[in-house]
Amino acid sequence: MATFDVLADDATNTDPESKNRHLQATITALRQALEDAEAERSTVRQSVRAAYQDEIAELKATITALRDALEEARHDGRAAVERAVANAADEIAQLRQAAAALRDAIENLREGHRQEIQRLNAAAQDEAVQFHAAIRVLREQLEEAAFRTHSVKQEALAGAANEIEELKATCMALRHELDSVDSVRGNGS
Repeated sequence: MATFDVLADDATNTDPESKNRHLQATITALRQALEDAEAERSTVRQSVRAAYQDEIAELKATITALRDALEEARHDGRAAVERAVANAADEIAQLRQAAAALRDAIENLREGHRQEIQRLNAAAQDEAVQFHAAIRVLREQLEEAAFRTHSVKQEALAGAANEIEELKATCMALRHELDSVDSVRGNGS
């Protein structure tokens, strides 16, 4: 990040040309800081998008507001430069104030991004814990249901086997009885 201390009090001269050079150096440093902040914000946005795709919708509103704030800050900086060129002596003090305000705004934006990322990380971790707990409960329920299904199936198979055996025995008994009736008819005729 570029330093903002371009206009040290002991380094400023009273002639307008020196003040203009210091003013241009301050403007360059502010622009570089804004570009650095924009690049950092873009990097953070890409990493958050990759890690938390579901959170992008919430972050878009925040990013849009921050982008507007940065554009407004750039516009204010340009307006301050134009005023400084027209009124160099009076505007130098105002530009120092604008530089401090921009520095604070950039630091506030960074802190806001950091806090938002921490909040999103915490929310994602909480959700992951909840999903793991739900998966564990569902797995246990599935295993219990599979065990119950297996037990019911075994009982049904055992019942069916017993019924088959009983039907076989009944068929055998009926066949013997039928054979007995046929043999009695065959002997009687």
